[in-house]
Amino acid sequence: MDEFLLRAILGAALLGAACGPVGCFVLWRRMAYLGESIAHMGLLGAALGLLIGAAPLLGVVALAIVAALAMARATERLIPAGTFIGLVGHVGLALGFILLAGMETVRADLLGYLFGDVLALSNQDVLVLAVACVAVIGITAVLWRPMLASTVSAEIAKAEGLSRPAVEVAFLVMVAVLVALGLKVVGALLIVALLLIPPAAARPFARTPEGMAVSATALGALSAPLGIGAAWFTDAPAGPMIVLAAALLFVLTAAGAGLRRWAQSLR
Repeated sequence: MDEFLLRAILGAALLGAACGPVGCFVLWRRMAYLGESIAHMGLLGAALGLLIGAAPLLGVVALAIVAALAMARATERLIPAGTFIGLVGHVGLALGFILLAGMETVRADLLGYLFGDVLALSNQDVLVLAVACVAVIGITAVLWRPMLASTVSAEIAKAEGLSRPAVEVAFLVMVAVLVALGLKVVGALLIVALLLIPPAAARPFARTPEGMAVSATALGALSAPLGIGAAWFTDAPAGPMIVLAAALLFVLTAAGAGLRRWAQSLR
């Protein structure tokens, strides 16, 4: 197997594994729209990074974190919070697209930023993904109890001393980092799917939140070789095929859960 294919599978599997547990909280907290807007701002971050001569990843991470923290504090004072989040995200997407389209000397690959270019991952990219994803999984494990308590009931978490602003900031930063890393793997338009689909696929069989997180981690990692393998044999774009592989796993787990319920009803 070619080396670039192994790098693609390893990088995408690491990202999928890290997206699993963090995506559970995105799903439980119904923050899909916030994640999508952060991803859209990531495109602007890449453009700004290229504009000032810095690495695009640094611009994506910086702007994604700023956008996550700013949009999470949206209130209902002037306009609905959901409207504000959507407005900021789509303005960022439009500005990023315009800036990248105007950089003739850079020759930015717009499709690569929008839908990913996982087959172009370098050894350095995989190393960065490995360090960041292991760090995200480790931080999620350490902060699991307070994050879960805040998700179930913010009031109870506060009463028990588990609700701390630093924990919420850490969660938002992890979402932003995964979105930034996902820009090169599945692109700005699809990274939220990698945060949502594996947890959704794990939910039908999960008996505990921890079990759902572990299953989502495994399913997210499994999506990478399945999607890249399908892309290799069909000559389709690898990033979208990874998302479709995750969606196929969701269909299979949902169908399996339905069959189990049907079998139980016959007893």
